[in-house]
Amino acid sequence: MAKIVVLGLDGFNPEFVRQWSNELPNLMKMQKEGIWGSLESIVPVTIPQAWICAQCGRGPGSHGIWDFTYRNEFSYSETKVVSSEITRRVDLLQAILPKMGQRVGIISVPVTWPSPKIPAGYAISGLMTLSLDRGFTSPDSLKDEVYKLVGDYIIDVTEADMDCSKIDKSHVLKNIYDMDSQRFILTKYFINEKNCDYVMTVVMGSNCILNLLYRCFDSKGKYYDSDPCYKDILHDYYVWIDKNVGELGKSLPRDVVLFIHSGYSIQKLDGRINLNEWLIKEGYMTLLEYPMKLTSLKDVKVDWSKTECWSTGYGGKLYLNMKGREPKGIVDPKSYDELLDELAAKLKDIPDKLGNHLNTQIWKRDDIYFDSYAKYGPDLFVNFSEGQLGTSELLGHGREKIYSFDTAKDSDDVARGLSGYFVISGPDIPAEGELKEVSLLNVAPTVLDILDLPIPKNMEKPSVLSMVKKGEATYSKESERAVRSRLESLGY
Repeated sequence: MAKIVVLGLDGFNPEFVRQWSNELPNLMKMQKEGIWGSLESIVPVTIPQAWICAQCGRGPGSHGIWDFTYRNEFSYSETKVVSSEITRRVDLLQAILPKMGQRVGIISVPVTWPSPKIPAGYAISGLMTLSLDRGFTSPDSLKDEVYKLVGDYIIDVTEADMDCSKIDKSHVLKNIYDMDSQRFILTKYFINEKNCDYVMTVVMGSNCILNLLYRCFDSKGKYYDSDPCYKDILHDYYVWIDKNVGELGKSLPRDVVLFIHSGYSIQKLDGRINLNEWLIKEGYMTLLEYPMKLTSLKDVKVDWSKTECWSTGYGGKLYLNMKGREPKGIVDPKSYDELLDELAAKLKDIPDKLGNHLNTQIWKRDDIYFDSYAKYGPDLFVNFSEGQLGTSELLGHGREKIYSFDTAKDSDDVARGLSGYFVISGPDIPAEGELKEVSLLNVAPTVLDILDLPIPKNMEKPSVLSMVKKGEATYSKESERAVRSRLESLGY
C-alpha cells in the first residue's frame, strides 16, 4: 500500500510556475512523470475555507466556514473566530484516516489550533495559533521533538496592519525562508522517522512574501520599491521551493506519492470596492450615524429597519436582511430571488476607476452550496476583475466613496485568485500530463484513492485518478497563449 505526502503551497500561482518553468526542474519532472494543472478554488477565496474544504472534499455548506470568522445564527456580523473546534463539524482526512488504520501527521495546516488529537498520530498547529505554550502540538510531548529538530518554531511572519514601507525587508525575508525550511525538515521527519502513512504540510512563504514584499517586484504599482536587491524575490522563492521539492522527493521512500497543491493563487491587488458604501449609495443600506473614521460593520450604527442588504469581510460576501430570519429583517422571502437578481445586475455594472467594464462574477449561495450550514452563509458572492479588485466592509471612507486604491501601504495588499496549482507523482501515478477542471474538492478523494481506501459518498467530487481514466488530461497551444496573455495583464 502506498503512502502520501501532501505539500500545500499557500498561494502558489500556476501562472508563475508556467512563466519560470525552465528554472523549476523538479516541479517539471513531477509534471512530466505525473498529473498536474490548475486547481479551482472555493468561493469566496479565503485561507480557512480553502484548506478545510481541501481536507474534507466538501463545500463550505457542510461546515459553515466562509472566512476567518463565521456566524452560527442569523446575526448581523460574523462574530465567531474559526479554530480547530469548528472543524469537528465535518470529517477531515485527519479524522477519517486513523479510523482506517492510517498513521497521520499534520504540520502547519491553517485552522488546527488547538492541535487536534489524532489517534496514534501527530499534529503541529499552523496559522492562527494563539500560543506555543498550549495546544501547539499533539501529543504535547511532540513539542520537545519539534524544538530539538528546528529550534524556536516560527508560526507566521505576517503582522496585521503592518506598514510595508517600514519593514526590514532582509529580516522579514530571512524569517520567511527559515519558517518554510522548518516545514520541510518536519515533513521529512514525519514520513521517515514517525512512519506516517499520510503527512500534510502547509508552507506559507508564498503568501507572506506577496503580502509583505509585493511592492518590491510590482514595477507598475504605486508603491513600487525599486531596490535592485529585491526585484527578483518572488522568482527566487519559487526556485527555492523547487529545490526543496527535489530534496524532499529524494528523501521519500519508494512507496510514497508526493501531492503538491495550493488552495488558490496570490496575485496583484488593484484596489477595493467598498461594498457597504456602494449599498448606501444605491439605497440598500441606511445608517443612523455615518462614522467619522474607517469603521468595521459591527461597530457602525445601522438602521436595520431600512436596510435590505449588507456586506462583511473582504471576500465579496453579501447578506440580505430577511424577514423571519434576521432579528430585524425587512425583505419579504417572496422577493428573495428578485432582489438578488437586481443586486447582481447592478454589481456587474460597477466599472473600474476609469469607467471601463469589469469582468465581474456573481454567485447565488443556493446555486453553488448546500448542506446543513449553508443557510448561515452569505446570500450572494461577488468577485471583481478575477479577484484583482477586492472588496471591503469598512465604512467611513467618505460618503459614496466606492473605490479604495491606496491598499499597498498595508500588509494586505494582494488578491487571491480562483486558480491554484497542483501536481501529483509517485508510484502508480500515471504520466498523464495536464488535467483540467480539477477542484480543491478533488483533493481529499484523491488522497483516499492513492491510499487504496474507500471514498465517503458525501465527498462532492471524484478522485483525480478516476478523472484520468476518463481521458480528461489535455493541453494545447491555445491554453499556453491564454496564460501568456493573462501574465501580461498581471504586469509580468
